[in-house]
Amino acid sequence: MRKIALLLGVVLLVSCADREGPVEPTDAFKVVASVPTIGPVNDVVVQNGWAFLATGELGLITVDVSNPEAPVRVGHLDVPNGYSKAITMVTHGARTFAFVAAGSYLGCLVADVTNPSTPTYWGAIGGGVVDVVESFEDVAAVDTLLFVADRSGGLASFGIEEIEDVPDPYFVDRLKTDGYARGVAILDTVIFIAQGEAGLMTGHHKPGNFSGVMEPLDSFDTSDYANDVVAGKFGSQVIAFVADDARGIWVLDATDPANLTQIGWHRTPGNAKQVKLHGNRLLVADSYEGILVLDVSRPDRPSVIGQYAVDSAYCVAADDDYIYVGTTENGLVILSW
Repeated sequence: MRKIALLLGVVLLVSCADREGPVEPTDAFKVVASVPTIGPVNDVVVQNGWAFLATGELGLITVDVSNPEAPVRVGHLDVPNGYSKAITMVTHGARTFAFVAAGSYLGCLVADVTNPSTPTYWGAIGGGVVDVVESFEDVAAVDTLLFVADRSGGLASFGIEEIEDVPDPYFVDRLKTDGYARGVAILDTVIFIAQGEAGLMTGHHKPGNFSGVMEPLDSFDTSDYANDVVAGKFGSQVIAFVADDARGIWVLDATDPANLTQIGWHRTPGNAKQVKLHGNRLLVADSYEGILVLDVSRPDRPSVIGQYAVDSAYCVAADDDYIYVGTTENGLVILSW
């Protein structure tokens, strides 16, 4: 059930003591480089001077972005009979792994990317680990746990504490969702699930001896199709931002994750596909309308500070100086900001 805060004659002040102040609007975004790919870029993660791309049937591609204005495509790893959709990175000991959500047949590919120029197959989560793999759509990791959005199969959790020695993570639990589990984000022990037409769902994963066991908390019925979610701490508040396709961005107070409350909303010009937080900026991959950047230092009043018309923007990542945009038709596009 949708719960909306009614602010009658009252201004809701959001503490952002641990974040920057408001950001001045800018039109200074410009394309500095691009990396063509044959297929779409469904997800991008930037880490330690490398960009990791989930490129559908082409699998995992690594790009040296140590100089973002002169990127070099370097490594590649196939996803046999899979379709790479999303990536999360985990470092255990001396090794770094990429977990790649790869659709229905393969499930999730585990790649050793300790040397990003030569990613190697390490293991997989598929039918041998889970009774039924519907279609792994998104992945998120925290500590020694991996969470996978499995479309109509809900959310699945896996133990990865021994990933350096045991290539195939073990199944822990499954949380049933009201709709298709499309996106997942984790903040401390709270789980946020973008579940398509059913909106946003929150849950809790238990620590300690019951690590990875999940329970549902609340849901919020967005009005279109929840593609993705990101959550962050703003002072004493926890705020979730939901990419709701043609309806734009929902802003929800999730300080009490069992009592989600809408505090803001922003209509984007396109279809919001993915959201990422960078400080007090929210980056939105807005499909055919490109990239939108919102100032969310006041989460209840998001405001546009920049926009760039990158065609078919589907995913986004950022560092302090550059925005990395994955597109469905034009590969990876890098903007300065």
